[in-house]
Amino acid sequence: MTAFPKLCAAAGRLPLDPDAALCDADIVRIACSDCPFYKEGEDEELECGAFRLLRHLLRTKVLTVRAVLDAVRPGDDG
Repeated sequence: MTAFPKLCAAAGRLPLDPDAALCDADIVRIACSDCPFYKEGEDEELECGAFRLLRHLLRTKVLTVRAVLDAVRPGDDG
């Protein structure tokens, strides 16, 4: 079992093309969906440091959606 089941379930809705624009909803699926502090529909205008860092890394293409998904898929050591 993966440590990020909600992220893995949402993988099909995430843009894998590194040139695709990422909206905040995509980044929420990546960064927040499996966070124990995240409550969908509550305080979504608040951004934690992890969200802000991940958004910056993804939007500046230091990190890709595909790399994140590859790191959390079952069978990986992540």
